[in-house]
Amino acid sequence: MVDVTRNGRRRPADPGELGELGEEVAASIRSLRRAAEVFVRFGSPRVLFVGFSLAVVVRLVLAGVGAAPLGLGDLVAVAVVAALAPFVEWSVHRYVLHIQPFRVRGLLIDPGVGHREHHDHPATINWVVLRAVDAGLFQAVNGVVAAVVVGLPLWLAGRPALGPISTAVAAAVAALAHYEWSHFLFHTAYRPRTRRYRRLKANHRRHHWRDEQRCLGITSTLGDRVFGTVAAGREG
Repeated sequence: MVDVTRNGRRRPADPGELGELGEEVAASIRSLRRAAEVFVRFGSPRVLFVGFSLAVVVRLVLAGVGAAPLGLGDLVAVAVVAALAPFVEWSVHRYVLHIQPFRVRGLLIDPGVGHREHHDHPATINWVVLRAVDAGLFQAVNGVVAAVVVGLPLWLAGRPALGPISTAVAAAVAALAHYEWSHFLFHTAYRPRTRRYRRLKANHRRHHWRDEQRCLGITSTLGDRVFGTVAAGREG
């Protein structure tokens, strides 16, 4: 996520797979099957799959040994993560991906270098998906945030927290995977089947081709509505 770079450029997420054909590949994706075939060639979905699987296994083991039975706390954990996801997504997009480069002791720190490449080449699939290392970092940060938000109130209230914490981590990874998959689809020729996702895709195209300060949400417009960055005029 944070690149230390000398020339302000960054390699694509998976440069060896698609090369200069990224734009042609994106235009060729018109079905979910074709989308999945291309998507799994990147490192990000593999990293997220492993992270989600580990979190689920941990939760099931805790339940299986009686240390943390499944219950209402798990449903609450999922609900909390789902409620926070649009705002986390909006905040990261606004304050991390669109941040300007800065220097620390002469080194150029540029968290948004890859995202600028993505804006420079929005029609190519090469810059859409997170690199595996970035997906791992986002996964870890999101997991820690979810664990603290869910676990700290339970701990302060003297309630069992281990089970809900592991569920919250799994939900946070799932939310990131939903973001990655949705963002990937929005940059292909695939036409979403539901009205909601067609609107989200239209909003994301506005973000790229009309005003990059608006329509910062990918999987939800809630953050844009709350923070006043909805599309100018009629939405989607």
